[in-house]
Amino acid sequence: MADAPPGALSGVLVLDLSTRLSGAFCARLMGDLGADVVLAEGPEGHPLRAEPPFLHDVDGPERSLLHAYANLNKRSIDAPLDDPRTSDLIAEADVVLASDAPTVGRVRQHARGDAVLVAVTPHGLTGPRASAPGNDLTAYALSGWAAMNGLQGQPPLKGSANQVGYLAGVIALVGATAALHERRASRQGQEVDVSETEALTLTAGPTLLSAAYEGRSPERHISDVFGGPVPAEDGYVSATFSRAHFWRDAMNALGLEELAEDPRYLDPWSRRKYRAELAPMIEARLVARDRWGLFEHLSLLRCVCGVVLDMRDLDQNEHLQDRGFFVETEQDDAVYRVPGAPFKMSETPWSLRCRAPRLGEHTAELCRGWRPRGDA
Repeated sequence: MADAPPGALSGVLVLDLSTRLSGAFCARLMGDLGADVVLAEGPEGHPLRAEPPFLHDVDGPERSLLHAYANLNKRSIDAPLDDPRTSDLIAEADVVLASDAPTVGRVRQHARGDAVLVAVTPHGLTGPRASAPGNDLTAYALSGWAAMNGLQGQPPLKGSANQVGYLAGVIALVGATAALHERRASRQGQEVDVSETEALTLTAGPTLLSAAYEGRSPERHISDVFGGPVPAEDGYVSATFSRAHFWRDAMNALGLEELAEDPRYLDPWSRRKYRAELAPMIEARLVARDRWGLFEHLSLLRCVCGVVLDMRDLDQNEHLQDRGFFVETEQDDAVYRVPGAPFKMSETPWSLRCRAPRLGEHTAELCRGWRPRGDA
């Protein structure tokens, strides 16, 4: 890890004062790209240290796998927000991450004029909801995603845990790097205000436009082969039958020759008209086949078929392994694999520079002065 090549953000000093996954993940991504990231923590440690899952189901400040993932490539100093040492770090930092208005106010008092302040909060720093608490559940609710998610006739459904934090962290990274780029010309810093709810709402663009211009909300999913996924013999698959020749080939492959040549079903929109009678017949053939066999058979016919992978499947996925997606790190003396590079860069590649820090692990060296990692 010490021999990691220089990254695209080498030489950038980042102070992570965040208390939310969104800020922590943004800071971690900056560390992945070569920035020197210092995580300032109070005596209780970053809140992610108390979040499950825990290594071997035993809790503790060094046992959280969420902390181990979101706080990679950082150093830790035991210095709460009101500690003079934190003020000194703020004064040196190129980028400061914050998760609430009081921390933003503290940073404004001590930051340099060319520093970039990135605030990632539930609802943003302004507006009537600025001071309201928020989490994944409120973000899915307020962004419209809970209303769109799920099946017809069922209650609104939130998305999976932590996805809002990861998405907002990536949006914050974009804002931070754009502000750093602009600073090269203006020599001035700026504030980047990121709302987790707005970050999620950004991904609802097409359906949001449909509601705005057509006055209607999109239909929710119907649980059949045309809405997918549906059961196979050993899991789930999603299949798409678009153009007429793909429909013919797929139906013939499934032994449904009578459907393959029926002119009523050649057009995809016409098929949806008859979905109530078509779906059970197709699903009966799919559930009798193993998912990878279906994938290989239909793929040879150029018919789109997706195998639904669970987390155990992903861990053994040959494609991800071949691309070097997983990297090994350690936590509390255990070695395990985590997702690595979010993208490939030919000249300044992503790298794992250090594991997630133990609470206050680098306090002594940082109290002697903030030197970028690797400096003597």
